Amino acid sequence: MLPKIPPYLLELYKPLSNWESFYLRTRWRLCPYELVESLLPQRGKILDVGCGYGLLANLIASKCRARSVVGIDLSASRVRVAKRSVKGRSNIMFLYGDVESLEIAQYDLVVMTDVLHHMDESKAKIVLERISFSLRRNGVLVILDVEKEPFWKFYITYVIDRFLNPEGRLYYRSVPEMGRLLQSFSLAVEKIIPADKGLPLSDIIYLCKKKRD
Repeated sequence: MLPKIPPYLLELYKPLSNWESFYLRTRWRLCPYELVESLLPQRGKILDVGCGYGLLANLIASKCRARSVVGIDLSASRVRVAKRSVKGRSNIMFLYGDVESLEIAQYDLVVMTDVLHHMDESKAKIVLERISFSLRRNGVLVILDVEKEPFWKFYITYVIDRFLNPEGRLYYRSVPEMGRLLQSFSLAVEKIIPADKGLPLSDIIYLCKKKRD
């Protein structure tokens, strides 16, 4: 059975429209947020690139007050919903805009969930360059994205992607392709973790570390 969103997280977003409620519940069921969160340090400054409605950012901030979380997204409507969930907490904030528009800051960790396959090669390189620049020495980048195998899960992933995000092209990358892309920005893949257990989707997690200069 697919996991249900924890009530305390859903409560942060109230009042909810029917679409917002459907999207949040569906997104939680189909994304291994709890697995991603379990891989993160218990403290530090964390940037969530492409945060959407802020589900992962809220989970990260709620699990440990020693984490300072910034979420950023290009969708003004989703950021409005995310901001509504802050409820006066001091260790989380949401920004509307591109990661390129961020003020210069140094993060201990950057996380991206289902973001890169919505970017073509040119855009992905710009974003990864900015992320690499913003990470502290030995900082960590955690990427959850789509693997092309097994094919039946990949096909289901594609169909759901198209339903939830009907506009724009999709750019799925294989593990070797992703490794080469990251390496060109001094981001070394240290571990690859399958994230599709119990899910009908072909998710995979890349744990990356910024190389020393």
